[in-house]
Amino acid sequence: MSSHEPEPDDADTGPLPARPSSSAAPGDGRFDVPLSVNPRPVRRTNRPGALIAVATAAVVGLGALAWWFWPSSEESADGGGSSTTSPTESQQQAEARLMRMLPRGYPPGACEPVVPARGALAQLACGPNDDTGGPLTATFTLAKDRAAVKDLFDDIVSTSSVVDCPGNIQSPGPWRRNATPDQTAGTLVCGFQQSKPTVGWSTDGDLLVSEVQSGPQGPNMVQLYTWWASHS
Repeated sequence: MSSHEPEPDDADTGPLPARPSSSAAPGDGRFDVPLSVNPRPVRRTNRPGALIAVATAAVVGLGALAWWFWPSSEESADGGGSSTTSPTESQQQAEARLMRMLPRGYPPGACEPVVPARGALAQLACGPNDDTGGPLTATFTLAKDRAAVKDLFDDIVSTSSVVDCPGNIQSPGPWRRNATPDQTAGTLVCGFQQSKPTVGWSTDGDLLVSEVQSGPQGPNMVQLYTWWASHS
């Protein structure tokens, strides 16, 4: 158990007040200039022999292209798709990967796999975190994709009595790591569930959705939020 309770200034991660987004100009600059095509001039000739030669060459060329791109019988049988598929991650592998993403402070055996929620590859339910101000319970979820991250995070919001996070931080709102203040790491929400202080957040780059809770007797919201700021 840590002997030093992290101060807000010690946090290596944390949210920043959301900045008003300016109206973006149409397009992102990559396709603002219309494409132009400069065709080569066609050279006309009155010689019939030249026309016959050109026509013959065109037929031969089309035949070669048709042979080159025509699907083989094997490809036609499977719809023209590739014969190999990318290996999929098993639930056990996803659980092991999720276990490696856990915040510090969880002793061995503190977290165990549970049946994943809809849209999740793996989910862990955890008991008390040993670090100062740590949550009493937590759920960590590895989502299948960005859409599932949003759905899982929205579930936390919809089941919480949402409040501003300590320090008058927008909730729900974006959070950013102090090392990369211009890059949004995910979305953060603070609230209460059955009188239990709750902090939930998404880590978009990892497709991770986390929810931690304390109890009516503590840690309080400020303590739980301070733990989050140094463990997210």
